[in-house]
Amino acid sequence: MGVPMAAPRDLRGRPAAPGRALGAVHRAEERPLPSGPPGESDARAALEAAAALAAGELKALSERSDEESAGILDFQIELLLDGELLAPALERIGKGEGAALAFAAAMNAHMDTIAGGGDAFALRAADLADLKSRVLDALAGRTRADFPQGTVYVGRDMPPSLFLAHDWSGGGGIALSAGSAASHVAMLARSRGVPMVVGLGALPVESGDRLLVDGSEGVVRLDPEERLLSPPPSVVAAPVPYAGVAPRARLFANIDTLADLDTLDPALVEGVGLVRTEFLLPSAAEVLDEECHLARYRRILDRLAGRPVTLRLLDVGGDKALPGLVEGSPASVLGERGVRFLIAHPDLARLQARALLRAAAHGPVSVLLPMVTLPAELVAMAQLFDEEAARLERQGIAFARPPLGIMVEVPASAFTLDLFTQAAFFSVGTNDLMQYLAAAARDNPAVAHLYAGAETAMFRLLEHIATTARAIGRPVSLCGDLAAEPAALSRLLDIGLHDLSVAPSRLAGLRAALAGDA
Repeated sequence: MGVPMAAPRDLRGRPAAPGRALGAVHRAEERPLPSGPPGESDARAALEAAAALAAGELKALSERSDEESAGILDFQIELLLDGELLAPALERIGKGEGAALAFAAAMNAHMDTIAGGGDAFALRAADLADLKSRVLDALAGRTRADFPQGTVYVGRDMPPSLFLAHDWSGGGGIALSAGSAASHVAMLARSRGVPMVVGLGALPVESGDRLLVDGSEGVVRLDPEERLLSPPPSVVAAPVPYAGVAPRARLFANIDTLADLDTLDPALVEGVGLVRTEFLLPSAAEVLDEECHLARYRRILDRLAGRPVTLRLLDVGGDKALPGLVEGSPASVLGERGVRFLIAHPDLARLQARALLRAAAHGPVSVLLPMVTLPAELVAMAQLFDEEAARLERQGIAFARPPLGIMVEVPASAFTLDLFTQAAFFSVGTNDLMQYLAAAARDNPAVAHLYAGAETAMFRLLEHIATTARAIGRPVSLCGDLAAEPAALSRLLDIGLHDLSVAPSRLAGLRAALAGDA
């Protein structure tokens, strides 16, 4: 007799991203949560350990290289082990700066001092840039392994950075024992069409087991039957021509990664209403590289071919960690995130401002400030942009000054928009606005009912925002998940929110809803 097959078992959680996926389980390694922000001694030790790790990698590479290449690598190793190279960064750490920002700022300053010194100095600058990236990668713990394509990721939760680093083109799904349908990683899963279920509790599966994820119903099936191995083919509706959409609304696209950009037909949208740059640049090495910023921004501008593009400054903190730069934690939801983090770390803000100013010379760019609470924050960032524009002008580098707007996602700013006279435009982020309005963290399943139950208060506040924006003559758009909900469409249009920005994968459904609403 053969061994009897296990009967299929269904475990119910909460739907987070629709669709069905079946594959082998990849059980994530559980990592202890950080106990708190690193102190000075921790940051010094982390930087010194990262430098040692980078030097060890270079030594191993040198040992298997030809003589000429080994000579170049040995020179880099000497630079890295030279105490003078780390000294400026360690001094910054002593003043309270984090390890990654301190090292990047010190290296950038060092490279600036040797810029324009001829070919020999250019070679040294290239070596320094390579060392900077290696150390920042080591600080970020870049040894974290990816998981195979087509598998079902099973874990307690999933950081957005890991989602973005994975190639989902081969399929796959996500099944989380905790997590939230309102988290950033759930938002990413919906935009990328990755089925996801959260709140499942302990899952009795091991790596290699088969698991079916039904993100529409919020169910996972253990030991699925053979007939379920191939989910039914999806039916793709013919796109509704943009010119035929109800004139009461204008559609824009949200862009998180260049993969989103590749799926977008620019002819079907007015432009890009939101680029979340913290997802576009998912590692500390990329975030701290001005040229990397500029290259990504130009890719988007080139693809949009003259249509407007709104880029948001880095919004890190909360559930958006950037390993090696800022660790996400529940406490940071009400702490130093968004524009607060940038004002506290001006070297990072200036680097991104320079890249945005340079990008604006190549197309119609607007800039959004995240997590703004007070007009003084907008004033401070506007001054920073002016200072960097003046610096670029002195250096003879092409730039244009983009208009600055604010994300409306903090109740304090939502109720006082008339005080933000320096803002060129407003964009409402309903995901964060809802969690702050309800005092219910979007990624905490214990208070999910409060988050969802604040809908009446949300629509009253949205009406106030739209009315105030009209009164002071400022355009206002909506870029949160609510913008893509067909059931909310009529209410949004009725209160005067006509500019809607959604993930490319949700444009077709919204067009169909708009056509039906016409």
